[in-house]
Amino acid sequence: MFRRVRYGFAEITNGFAEITNEFAEITNGFAEITNEFAEITNEFAEITNGFAEITNGFAEITNGFAEITNALA
Repeated sequence: MFRRVRYGFAEITNGFAEITNEFAEITNGFAEITNEFAEITNEFAEITNGFAEITNGFAEITNGFAEITNALA
């Protein structure tokens, strides 16, 4: 009888171990998705910084034209 009880507890323990492993896989899946979103966010940040650099370039050009205009005035 104790063998059956021990065997039953072993099966329950193995069942919990399987459930724990499944949760670990799900957690790892969420971590991968989070990392993908982080990479996408970083890509958008680089694009945004690129646009900021372009905008600053246009501002410098505009300021240059203003200086030329003021010099000619």
